Amino acid sequence: MGNDRMTVLDVLSWLPAKEISIEELEQIFIKHLNGTYEGEYKVLLKIPDNADKNILSSSAELRGEGRAVACILKDGNVIAVVGYKE
Repeated sequence: MGNDRMTVLDVLSWLPAKEISIEELEQIFIKHLNGTYEGEYKVLLKIPDNADKNILSSSAELRGEGRAVACILKDGNVIAVVGYKE
């Protein structure tokens, strides 16, 4: 799944922008898909079991708009949800 066939449409972050920007989160996701990301964040192409209801409802909303959903985690906790199309 390369960058050429995938478009990031939404990034919903639960961290303040001064800690990590939307652009940085998008780059982490794209690099993860390309196999080039090495860092402290983890990308899951599913919703983890420990996701809270804000994350679940945001994910459901994105899916309702026809997007695929991925999560970015830090220390095992979801810090962002990415909505994308393949």
